[in-house]
Amino acid sequence: MGLRGASPANSDSARPSKKPVRETSRPGPTSRSLASPPPVIHPSRGDAAAGERLLRRRPPPQMGDERVKAEALQILGLFQALPRLVVFDLDYTLWPFYCECRSKRESPSLYRHAKGIMFALREKGIDVAIASRSPTPDIAKVFIDKLEIKSMFVAQAVNGALASIPKFKQITEIFSSWTHKTEHFQKIQRKTGIPYKSMLFFDDEDRNIESISKMGVTSVLVENGVNLDMFKLGLSNFATNVAASSTSKDE
Repeated sequence: MGLRGASPANSDSARPSKKPVRETSRPGPTSRSLASPPPVIHPSRGDAAAGERLLRRRPPPQMGDERVKAEALQILGLFQALPRLVVFDLDYTLWPFYCECRSKRESPSLYRHAKGIMFALREKGIDVAIASRSPTPDIAKVFIDKLEIKSMFVAQAVNGALASIPKFKQITEIFSSWTHKTEHFQKIQRKTGIPYKSMLFFDDEDRNIESISKMGVTSVLVENGVNLDMFKLGLSNFATNVAASSTSKDE
């Protein structure tokens, strides 16, 4: 039985195009900004009541990292068969932008569930790695440092450059080349010694999901960054693939 990925049936052309975040200059002053400020208008009781109703309709605040971590740990507890290594792409998987459209001076941010999920994996003793084809690996590495998540990864393969980071000691080996993600996974496998069938991969591009799935890695396509729902789906698919592999061996 073939491995199950989580890639939707839609083709690349059907997927919404992603707009890189670019720096834009601030508009100059307009006649309105140069004019005197408008008078302060005090709301009536009806306006105040409407404002209170609006506040009640606002969505609840986003979950913090600790709450996401707790939910991710609960999800992990649902499955007996767990991956030994979880590999993440960077752009539009862990963070909502393309590195090449950003400056090292900027302060990056992750998708809101990403860090909590990685905290949960670390607490569960599951290794985490990066596989990215970013054309600006220097910016990606700076952002990883700024986000204080570097210590979470046992390996970083960014555009063919592999940095191996054991749990408490950093060792860096660079393989400079423009490579396909299959080569990234080959390098990660050699450095970690973890078989492909024990890996779980999250990426936002269909072509990467297809090629890495063929290597035996359970691969999940994410459209709006990694989140708890995608995390659970990935673990479910991984457990299904492990069961299918065991069944085929018994036969």
